[in-house]
Amino acid sequence: MTTSSPLPPADRQAVAVLLVCCLSLTLLYYPANSHWLLDCLRNTLPAWATVFQRQIVHNPDTQLYRSLFWSLASVASYCLLPLLHIKLVLRRPLSDFGLALPSWRLLRTDGKLFLLFYAIMLPLVWWASAQPGFLQIYPFFRLGPQESLWPHWAWWELLYFAQFAALEFFFRGYMVHGLKPRFGVSAIFVMVLPYCMIHFEKPVLESLAAIIAGMALGALSYRYRSIWLGIALHCSVALTMDLMALWRKGLLF
Repeated sequence: MTTSSPLPPADRQAVAVLLVCCLSLTLLYYPANSHWLLDCLRNTLPAWATVFQRQIVHNPDTQLYRSLFWSLASVASYCLLPLLHIKLVLRRPLSDFGLALPSWRLLRTDGKLFLLFYAIMLPLVWWASAQPGFLQIYPFFRLGPQESLWPHWAWWELLYFAQFAALEFFFRGYMVHGLKPRFGVSAIFVMVLPYCMIHFEKPVLESLAAIIAGMALGALSYRYRSIWLGIALHCSVALTMDLMALWRKGLLF
């Protein structure tokens, strides 16, 4: 009687990575949602719910504190479980997952690619910023009446950048390089599926653009084993989108 052989190492790693991704995205959708968390606290820890509601909902700086919660919760959702898996289970360096410090040669390459991709995105963002659906969503941080961009909006952008860095690590770092031993270049397309889906609450054109951007950034991470270019592009385009939205609404100058 023969027994089935255990899964090869690449298959075991792929199964673990995909399960960790499922758990991480579940954390992102539920506990990272302040309204969902508040409802849970009301049913389990009413005293904590009161504190959470007072600090997040009724705080004079509600928008900033809610943004802070969302950003930190997103970073934790994207990073906590993947980092534990990499360091405690796989026992591999983070450089294997796109976080290696880039060499001077890679920086020069990244610089040229950054200018190319940003030049492609700039006219598209300019056009999108004139669409009503775009202006209903961006910028996420809503300025109060007579509120200047400093300091709350500036703080928000830094929090926004931290969230994008965590997002790039999760999708282009952990998923692409974690699935690469089993799927090869197809790991990019496995990653693009959930990456597209997290954009479903945004305008349809942005969800479609996420497919193209996901493939492009995934391919760059796969080729150069670095996510730093993706982080720079994501943050730069996001800042440009917010600035254009503010300008269209007459809030920039």
